[in-house]
Amino acid sequence: MARRTKEAAQATREHLLDTAEQVFLERGLSRSSLQDIAAAAGLTRGAIYWHFADKLALFDAMLARVDLPLEQVLVQAEARALTTDGAGADPLEALRTVALAPFELMQAQPRMRRVFTILLHRTEFVGELAPLAGRQNEALRAFLLRLARLMEAARAAGTLGEGIDPHEAAVALLALIDGLLRLCTQADCSAMLMRTVPTAVDALLAGLRRRAPGRTA
Repeated sequence: MARRTKEAAQATREHLLDTAEQVFLERGLSRSSLQDIAAAAGLTRGAIYWHFADKLALFDAMLARVDLPLEQVLVQAEARALTTDGAGADPLEALRTVALAPFELMQAQPRMRRVFTILLHRTEFVGELAPLAGRQNEALRAFLLRLARLMEAARAAGTLGEGIDPHEAAVALLALIDGLLRLCTQADCSAMLMRTVPTAVDALLAGLRRRAPGRTA
């Protein structure tokens, strides 16, 4: 009995998160209330409060569902480039994996695209949502640090071009990823645009790569 109750509670929680995704996508985060989500889910607002303290807690849980698969890709790429087991690995190739991961996951998992769309186009960091701005800024800083570590590893491995500052290179890659994510989560994003993402990332990384001796272009 206890197991069935736990499973039912988990199913309700997932249903609420699925519904919240759709409501936030259609109305925007600031214009959506817990009552809107409860009504769309066919539940009471009390059912939401059983699982989530408030809208921010629900939003955090929604983000957590897509953070895990993305984090797994990032950790695996970093492990190959930064640990002793990854001896001989090319950190710039790891950076390519990291840069393309969100786009590949968006194509494979519709939920990933919905959540990125909400985060980038349906969220205003004002009023009760102001705390989200600090969290997002911290997440960006943490991601930038991960990119910079891989750039440092590329310099140590001799694959980063001479005179290129690893931190500045990481900022450039972050800006490219952010810009492409914003374009590729627009409602009218075309398949052609998604196909150009690897080309754009490869072009930037090629510009950062150390040229072989005697090579001028």
